Amino acid sequence: MTVLPDDDRTIDDLLTSARTRNRYATYDMAAAEARLRARQAARHRPPRPRTADAALHTEWTAPQDEHTPDADRAWWDLNAVCLLTLGPDADKQLAAFITSRYADKAGALVFACLLHLSGDSSGARFWWRFAAGFGHHVAEYCLFLEHAHSGEYDDADYWRTELLRHHFVPDLLCGDRSSAPVLSTPSMEPVHSHIQHQHHPEIGTVPLPMFSLVGQLRQLTSLL
Repeated sequence: MTVLPDDDRTIDDLLTSARTRNRYATYDMAAAEARLRARQAARHRPPRPRTADAALHTEWTAPQDEHTPDADRAWWDLNAVCLLTLGPDADKQLAAFITSRYADKAGALVFACLLHLSGDSSGARFWWRFAAGFGHHVAEYCLFLEHAHSGEYDDADYWRTELLRHHFVPDLLCGDRSSAPVLSTPSMEPVHSHIQHQHHPEIGTVPLPMFSLVGQLRQLTSLL
């Protein structure tokens, strides 16, 4: 028979002695939280003014490249697509989207791009997906870029696959990358007052454009 050693220590004593040394005693938790908040904010940052480095980026990110673009490159491409989408017919497409009771894919793309440029990334995703579901390839490209910017590489690869399946060429459907205009952040502020948010029991809150947004868009595009 095995004789157990005489030990008066309690389980609390044993657990205390078993604890590892705290290697993070000097870890700056506040600084770490600040870094996380900065990264989160970067995913939803408003359009930035063009810098000298960005001005050198004149070619679209090609979806046939197997390497997902870095966050900044995807961000610049996405902004460029959205700004070029707000072309001369954008107000008519947005009007058609509203009068069709939100069933027009071209107007859905315009509205999604407006939402993105005004800082509503979740609303933009919703309407890009809607347009992509109806076969709008530029909307698929926007989703590819937005997921790449957010570090969601599996989702970015899914939309890359769809773009390759449709033989998507950015220059043909998006226009000249270097001709994208520059838009200042304050000029997007009035857009918010022309958007209402409707709650749906199954899909959550959905942003919807009021018809007054058509006139606001017309005024906005005159500045581009």
